[in-house]
Amino acid sequence: MKFSQIFNLKAFIYHFIFSFVLIGGLSFFIVSLWYPDIWASELGGYKLIFMIVILDLGVGPLCVALSYKAYKSYKEKLLDISVITLCQLAFFSWGAWTVSISRPVYIVFDTDRFEMVVDQDIDRSKLPESGLFSALPLLRGVQMAIVDLETTVPDEEKRIEVNNDAVFGLDISKNPTYYVPYQGENIKKVLKMAKGYEYFAKNEDAKLKADAIIQKHQLADQQFKWLPIRYFSPQDQSQLFATVIINDQSAEIIDYILLDPYEI
Repeated sequence: MKFSQIFNLKAFIYHFIFSFVLIGGLSFFIVSLWYPDIWASELGGYKLIFMIVILDLGVGPLCVALSYKAYKSYKEKLLDISVITLCQLAFFSWGAWTVSISRPVYIVFDTDRFEMVVDQDIDRSKLPESGLFSALPLLRGVQMAIVDLETTVPDEEKRIEVNNDAVFGLDISKNPTYYVPYQGENIKKVLKMAKGYEYFAKNEDAKLKADAIIQKHQLADQQFKWLPIRYFSPQDQSQLFATVIINDQSAEIIDYILLDPYEI
């Protein structure tokens, strides 16, 4: 039996191109929307999408090439391709769901640093009934927020209780009930805690990284403001820190440095 009778190369190439355009395009959209900046690599977004794409681009076209036979009727060929394509899309959907629950949804300022909050960190039952944080951002990318117990928990006794829970391990930065918008008067808390260039200048390696950011964004030394950000690394299976560079007026994030500022 000839190889061409077992494996239809033309069908493989056509279906590979179709799969690459469809699956590859959707994967690029997911990564660019859900895993911006450094987070595609730090939170495992690239790895998850790579696994999905490789399986979809490999198994799907391979199955088509093996099932596509010249002696089959047009209906049989169409049925085979349709079933395989549906299976590909089903697998991609499952993979996209896996990626979605690992995606970053909020970067939250809490006390003196930022916290990266991913989808699966948040208990849906604790979402506010209304307001900006009543639903997780799905098609808006990562959103900014600030933990503010004085505003969100007016009752002093209840606020003491929440603070006590935080001392014993309850991470309030992962509860949108305590969030306020990252804007207006609220950002004064962020700017107040932001540190400057002089901290990085005391270490040669850190200074080089800071200087690169200053040059990239054309900042003056006094405009270089930063804060730590804590996040969970799936690769290291541990909590890590990086450095967030913020605008010295609006407190908007302008860049990141993959350097633990506590180790400088």
